[in-house]
Amino acid sequence: MTEKQKRLLQLFREIDEICKKHNLRYVMAGGSLIGVVRNEGFIPWDDDVDIYMPKADWDKLVELAPKELPPHRAVQCVDTDRNYTNTFPRYASTDTCAIHRHQIIGKDKAGEIIDVLTLDPIPADDREYEKYRNHLMVYSDLINIAVVYGNRYEVPVTLYLKYLLSYLILGKDRTLKKLEKIMFSYKEEECDRYAMRWGGCPFLFDKDMMFPVKYGKFEGIDVMIPNKVSDYLIWHYGDEWSYIPPHGERESHDSVECRNMNYEEFRKEYMPGINTFKLRKDAVFRKIYYMATAKRSHRLVRKRQELMGEHIKEELEKQICESKVSLNELLEHRDFHKLNHIFKEYYQVQLSPDFIGREDFVHIYSFYHPCLIRVEDEAFLAAMYTLFYTERVSKAYRMLRVREAEKELLPEQKQLLDDIILFREAACHYEFREMDRSEELIDRLLEKYPEHPSFLKFKVRFLTEQAKQDKKTAKAREFLEYCLGLFPKDGYFHKYEGDLLWIEGQCRDALEIYAEVRDNTNNGIVWLELDKFLQEYKLPAMQTCQSLVENGEAKEGVALAGLWAKLLPGDMEIMGYGSLARVMAALNETAVCRELEDLKGLIEEYKQDSSYSTESREAKILYTAMVKGRERLGFSAKAAESYAELLFTDKTEDLEKLETKVRKLCSDSKEDGEYCLILGEILLKEGLTNQAFSFFLKGRKTASEYVAQELDRIILQDLKEGSKSASAYAARGDAREFLDSWLGKYGTLEEIQDLINTINRQRNGSLN
Repeated sequence: MTEKQKRLLQLFREIDEICKKHNLRYVMAGGSLIGVVRNEGFIPWDDDVDIYMPKADWDKLVELAPKELPPHRAVQCVDTDRNYTNTFPRYASTDTCAIHRHQIIGKDKAGEIIDVLTLDPIPADDREYEKYRNHLMVYSDLINIAVVYGNRYEVPVTLYLKYLLSYLILGKDRTLKKLEKIMFSYKEEECDRYAMRWGGCPFLFDKDMMFPVKYGKFEGIDVMIPNKVSDYLIWHYGDEWSYIPPHGERESHDSVECRNMNYEEFRKEYMPGINTFKLRKDAVFRKIYYMATAKRSHRLVRKRQELMGEHIKEELEKQICESKVSLNELLEHRDFHKLNHIFKEYYQVQLSPDFIGREDFVHIYSFYHPCLIRVEDEAFLAAMYTLFYTERVSKAYRMLRVREAEKELLPEQKQLLDDIILFREAACHYEFREMDRSEELIDRLLEKYPEHPSFLKFKVRFLTEQAKQDKKTAKAREFLEYCLGLFPKDGYFHKYEGDLLWIEGQCRDALEIYAEVRDNTNNGIVWLELDKFLQEYKLPAMQTCQSLVENGEAKEGVALAGLWAKLLPGDMEIMGYGSLARVMAALNETAVCRELEDLKGLIEEYKQDSSYSTESREAKILYTAMVKGRERLGFSAKAAESYAELLFTDKTEDLEKLETKVRKLCSDSKEDGEYCLILGEILLKEGLTNQAFSFFLKGRKTASEYVAQELDRIILQDLKEGSKSASAYAARGDAREFLDSWLGKYGTLEEIQDLINTINRQRNGSLN
């Protein structure tokens, strides 16, 4: 968990506790909901938390805020604070600084926030929604000066000018109240839908998609999630929501963040240099221009899309003609590799947000006004079947809906659309644990599409769950072998192969299978299931690893730890046991040194983790591995323990206690080279460089061969880096002050030269 995520989690805990205490409804939304379902916590790269809350519940939260909010917290909404610069509310910290672009010239609180996207009740009549949406766009444009909203929906510029004049003449408060009276006039009990109050894209939801709430886990907290989670996630993200995206496609948000100051202090520094009147004036003229020219701009975009579409159509026809096999034959032979190649460019353009849109801030106009490339019916159907069979079902669904809106679908196209809807119904039944009905629908689909990977995955899941109950694997194994014959490299099926082996008692074989699964699927649900299952067996496996090491079977320990490192990648405790095994299995001093350097890096990495504690199992095994490694290099037990303790010590008072302890050990020891090394490292951490080097130089005289080499490395590295700095100082002017400070800890130049000569002789002697 990142530092930002830790701060956001604290804010979320607070608002969750208030809501539960007073029976207020909310649901996790967007990427935060994916985190609940796929990670049971934050998506690793996520940097915000989104929740939806019905307007009635938010209004109650605002009333409760004065007596319920912790210190340095605020609820923000334009209903109560006309300086606020967003249409949806937020729960904010006031002692931090996280300023988003639209807040640069505002006066609202700009610390870390939880976005609370209000759900406004809307009647079933689409005309009422359009009225709400148009007024929300004007409302948003008046509130947020930095962004233009109305142009994407072609809101009449006259409507904006009407309320802008009201704003200038009657004032902001009276004008916004007029708009609020129009938008928020519907009663929740009389409405079947919600509109998410966001100026960028006010999504519409059926009420039963959101409520009654269910519960999921988020960083150990029981959190409210939508009633129909799968419906929401498929609608918002497509079938791909359960897959971990490639690194370059991971989205995050931009804000100005400054540690150790709040947003007010930061604004005091930059606001004097900003001409806010000019910025506001320019922004208003920009809004008027974009709204006035919206229709013309959209016509030009559409014309460009049509011209590109004609080009893509010609290229597709050329690809089909050059193919030696017809599209129908390719479909019959399920040659989707070839079909994907034929439709590659078509997909890149037709499925892009610019052509079919996306329900986000930038592409919402294209979503409501998609551009369909008019390919022949045979080619269109083949393209849809290719999407359908290659697990891009939601994209096929979207394209069939777009085609249906333009003209009546052909019977086979309509049947494909109906079957996709049936599949979604099966997924919904599965979510509600209505297994019999879900399996019945999947079986119907498999009769028509016996080689469809998504349907096969559902079926193998049903059969494996049944095998776990009755301990009979024959039926599931037979079906799984059929699946693996079709998709031999799909990690999803291999995961269930491992499950069946585990049921049959072949646990080691199952673990070997599981270890390969992550390389063959990026399905986050499969990863989560593996993580939860394997956690139960991790500790016994690591205890076995330690026993192997203690019994002189370190190589076997290395192999076991390596297997578990594949099973649970990134698990610090497993990496610690792996380090211990490798340190003890190392064949020579050089190999031990190499392992210890890696181990030091691992310790520093763990200290940055949010779960870091010196009392944790992870810290204890890393400590043990370092002690054992140092002992292999000739350190005494007490010296090895002191060195390992140093690596986990950073606070000044703790360093001082450790220094006192090591000084006593040093004075009691006849062979004090190793203690001189440790004392020097402690003093370096305390910033006492000259004293540190006096111990390094003293330690060389009584050190063992390994310790002497380590002290030499520290000294030579310092001389190398210092000489670079000296050259830089000399290039800028007088370097004498730096040289006096740097070289003073070594004595005279003659002494430094003697030291280097001694090190070189010893090194050459050890080589000989």
